[in-house]
This record gives sequence, structure tokens and C-alpha cells, in this order.
Amino acid sequence: MIALRLGAALAAVCLGGMLCVRRKQPLFFKILLFAAACYLLGALFEGGWQLVYGAGPEGFHVGYLGYAGMWFFLLSSYFGAIDRLADGGERAYRPYRLAALIAPLLVLALTIGSVLRQGAAASLPLLLLAIPMGLTLYFALKHLLLPDVEMGIIRVMRPYNGYLLLLGLSQAVSLLPGTSSAVRTASTVLLSLLLAGMLPMAEAGVRKWYM
Repeated sequence: MIALRLGAALAAVCLGGMLCVRRKQPLFFKILLFAAACYLLGALFEGGWQLVYGAGPEGFHVGYLGYAGMWFFLLSSYFGAIDRLADGGERAYRPYRLAALIAPLLVLALTIGSVLRQGAAASLPLLLLAIPMGLTLYFALKHLLLPDVEMGIIRVMRPYNGYLLLLGLSQAVSLLPGTSSAVRTASTVLLSLLLAGMLPMAEAGVRKWYM
């Protein structure tokens, strides 16, 4: 599974790099590339550990800082680069903002449930990602629900926002301690596939509203 995630992260960085070289990209897209690079660093640590010791690291390890870094960069891509274009703060949009709280509340519920069932030590990887992942998924769900604006950003980026919600859910499930091996394997495979396609999916939307 580590090799699969490592390959997916490497593919994401390579694809994102090629897309940046081929055409001028906005800051939003470049931040996504940095996010994929953070995940790659985390996967490289795990892959190196497995190569040296013959098995993946158990419990919390430095590689999780790379995974957390991915979600902090993804959060920055929303908060600092695209949310101000999509949401002007109008009072009429308040119901959409409230509905979007479902995403971080779900991440919080999974995290609290994991701590109660398995303990804080076993749930530490999920605890580390809960805040940046939950906040990122809040923006993803909000942008998925918001009505379109004059510039068309909401409409063209809806597929990407739905994609990112699925990416976060699959990673959260893959980190839940005590899950069956079948569930963990399925969520890890889905996470890897989504990660590999994250940059091309984002670029497809970016090209429509930026190029």
C-alpha cells in the first residue's frame, strides 16, 4: 500500500509540474502542486522506512507531517486564492455556509469516535489531520453548494470540489484505527487514485475560468 501511495504522489507531482511548464497557471493551481509535493515527502519517508526495515512504520511518524502539510496547502488554496472570488460574503449565502459545516463536523465526529474507541495514541494521525482537513473540506463543500457567480468559478470548479471531498473522506477512513483490512485497503486504493488525478482535475476547471 505504501508503494501505491508513493506512486500516486509521484504521478501527481509530475503531472502538476508538466501542466505548470506547458502553460501559465494561477497561484491556486501552484498551491495544489505544493500540496501534492508535501504528500510525496510523507510517502517517501514511509517508502524509505519500508526499504530499510522491511515493513512500514507503525503509529505516528514524521511522514504524517507531510500529509498534514498537504491539507494546509489545500486549505490555503481556498482561503487565500479562490474563496474571495467565489463568496463575496453576501447574507443570502449564509445557508450555504451553514450547510457546509457538515463536512468539518463529520471529520470531527470520526476523530472523536476514533479517540473514544481506540484511544488518543492510536488516533494521533487522524488528530493531526483533523483541523486542516476539516477546514479544507468546509470550503470544498461550500463551493460545491454555492450558486454560480458572474465569473463562473463556482460552476467550472464543482467537479474538483466534489473530488476533493471524496479525497478527504477516503484519507480519513484509511487512517481510522481498528477498521478491517478490506476497508483500509479499499480506502487506500481510492485515495491513491484520487491523489494521482487531483492536479489534472483541478486544471480542467482552472483552464475554463482562468485561461
